[in-house]
Amino acid sequence: MSNNSQKYSSENEFIIRNKKFVINSLLVLTFLISLLFMDFYLLPKTKTKDILISYSTNRARKSRQGKDKEIVSYNYYTKKGHSFSTKNFLIEENEIEIEYSFLLKIVSEVKSKDEDYSKYLVNGLNPNGIHIYSCTVLLLSIAISLKILMLKKGCSENTFYNIICFNGFILFICLYMAYLF
Repeated sequence: MSNNSQKYSSENEFIIRNKKFVINSLLVLTFLISLLFMDFYLLPKTKTKDILISYSTNRARKSRQGKDKEIVSYNYYTKKGHSFSTKNFLIEENEIEIEYSFLLKIVSEVKSKDEDYSKYLVNGLNPNGIHIYSCTVLLLSIAISLKILMLKKGCSENTFYNIICFNGFILFICLYMAYLF
């Protein structure tokens, strides 16, 4: 019985030793996501005229009927080095005007002479994109995790590992969605 209690106390020491690092990591992650939101929604944006030079498609594995692969989004690349994605909508014009964020250069508006394509954007933190939802889930998870980690009574080893794994998984999804779109 003393062997089990010794093992249990060393595992608690592991949590105590690493709790501060996990809390600080979650706080840094919160700051970075907050910076991303501030850049996209609060800081001034820059408008510029640009030319589309190429695009690629993201396709689903199979359509609902099991036929050809469905196009999920179009990824566009411009002459000035900007990139953005639209959901199931192909922009056929080359000359566009884009608006992008101050720090990270995330495209938030795309217009041509005749049409506004902004409602089709799914990149970055645009309201139609998945990135805004994954970042919101990550922020919610971080808030709950910090509340649990800062409780006076502490947390179990399983809870501690779940906090690390779940937040890591959601962070991976956020980064993967940023890469895709």
